Amino acid sequence: MTYTLSRASRAVGLAIAVLGLVATGMLLAQSHPASAGTSVPTLDHFLCYQARETGIKAPPNVLLQNKIQPNPFAPTFGAASSHCNPANKKLASGRVFTSKNPLGHLLCFTIKFGAPPVTVLLANQFGKAVMVTGPPTRFCLPSWKSNVAPPNMPIPAPPRLDHFTCYPLKALAASYGFKPVGAKGEDEFSAPKYVPLRMGVANLLCVPTTKIVAGVVSAPQGPNDLSLTCFPTQPTPIWKLVFDQNQFGEARVFPLVDNEEFCVPSTVSVRGVPG
Repeated sequence: MTYTLSRASRAVGLAIAVLGLVATGMLLAQSHPASAGTSVPTLDHFLCYQARETGIKAPPNVLLQNKIQPNPFAPTFGAASSHCNPANKKLASGRVFTSKNPLGHLLCFTIKFGAPPVTVLLANQFGKAVMVTGPPTRFCLPSWKSNVAPPNMPIPAPPRLDHFTCYPLKALAASYGFKPVGAKGEDEFSAPKYVPLRMGVANLLCVPTTKIVAGVVSAPQGPNDLSLTCFPTQPTPIWKLVFDQNQFGEARVFPLVDNEEFCVPSTVSVRGVPG
């Protein structure tokens, strides 16, 4: 199928989604980059959906580097496998945390690379937990999203959002203190309705990552950038087709109802390799 919509029409596709969320409380707020070493940039909550896609692939020889793997490494990339929407969160108390960057989505690719387990201390609005990471399984790129046609934006990725490498998590029973009870979420797929999030044990940690491709470096916004701790949750409403654009290209993305996750901004302290 060939799409011949104008750039203005594609921009409308982006605006429609954002306006729908603004109308229900997802505020399009101006966020300022953090000064290096001082403040922490804002990071949204995300609802992430398993997805299949067509039209995009990672370039060769991508190097990654982050606090879990401080030495640059070159993973093997597979297909894009999940799409993440910025989301609002409502607690049982009625307190609402709204998105500050509703145009900033994530498209995540499967990756493979050997890495030793690392013990990390995670802290977020659900509590604290000491957990152990496994080898990385996903790499997420900041992405534009449209629901009508490829975004075709003049810059390849939305600002104020890092790249992330994601690591599976293993819980240490005596040190697991997350209590994600009674929370509801709202994203572009469910707006204007908040839906219950019956979350399980945290299963994924996504940390800000430097990406290097052909000598071009895409670094995190600052040294204190937040990470994402992701919890499996029951299915929520989906759109069957969206269009993503990022530094790897443009893709048609088909969200699926299986293996959904709710990801929460978190601080991460690396404790080291388990003894």
